[in-house]
Amino acid sequence: MEIERVLYRRADINDIDDLCDYRIQFLNDLFDHPFGKETGTLREQMREYLLQAIPSNTFIAWLAEYEGKLIATSGMVIYRILPRYDVITGKIGYILNMYTIPEARKKGICTRLLNELINEAKMMKLAYLHLHSSQEGIDIYWRSGFIEPEQVELGLKLK
Repeated sequence: MEIERVLYRRADINDIDDLCDYRIQFLNDLFDHPFGKETGTLREQMREYLLQAIPSNTFIAWLAEYEGKLIATSGMVIYRILPRYDVITGKIGYILNMYTIPEARKKGICTRLLNELINEAKMMKLAYLHLHSSQEGIDIYWRSGFIEPEQVELGLKLK
């Protein structure tokens, strides 16, 4: 693969099927989850979300293509919280769906996609970005300036 021939571009509404495919592949790889009936339901929910979120700019994605084939995706959900001292505007971005096909990994593609999202966040004047990382990807985020949160985040699964 000739890295200088990789095309980077912002995703639009026409990329929804690819974004769903790569998100499902990412989740199934990460959680060792098989494709099944659940996958169809998940895809429907993703499509519904993306059909609204992409045009409203509450979800931004950048893609990488090589020779006409999608090889990597990225995503950022933009939302607002009640402002606090370190996030005066309350505008936050959550990075997710950073996925590169195995044969294109370790070539700087994910880093480039992450930088595109960070640039988008700066242009949108977001105050804070956060993410969850796999062990495989954590070095990319540390090199980009992400740090562990000062406070522990807890979760409660409601279903």
